[in-house]
Amino acid sequence: MNFFKLLLFTLAVLIGAPSQSQARLISTQSFQELVDASDLVVIASPAAKTADTGERAFFADIFRDTDKGRGIKIASIGVETKFQSFAVLKGPRTLAQFTLHHYREAAPPKIELNGPLLVSFDPSSRSVYLLFLVRESDGRFAPTGGQTDPGFRAVTKLAG
Repeated sequence: MNFFKLLLFTLAVLIGAPSQSQARLISTQSFQELVDASDLVVIASPAAKTADTGERAFFADIFRDTDKGRGIKIASIGVETKFQSFAVLKGPRTLAQFTLHHYREAAPPKIELNGPLLVSFDPSSRSVYLLFLVRESDGRFAPTGGQTDPGFRAVTKLAG
């Protein structure tokens, strides 16, 4: 009888465990590596409403599985959010405001496994963030480590 219970338990665990097809690689950097790779490390709060830029792109190195088992690219839309700086930990100490350039999904699904770890901001929430950023050629800043997973470590909510 105990053998039968053990067998049922083992089967339940194996069926419920995620398979390799449900996983994806995410680049992990230590906080020191993020600081070293960043042009700006700042504690800041969104100062203005987020606005779409009109940019259209696809997230790099990530695909969504279709019902036929094929991987399709995930479409994205460029977004800008203006931030107010509270403390500059690395970068120009007099920087009072800056623009964060990030992306959102063009057509987010209702339910998603292993999707991009994106960020969104609501200025009315008065939230405060720790941001690791790189300067783009046009003067805006983007998350260190790329646009696919900025919510993993590059943009961390501290309070609010």
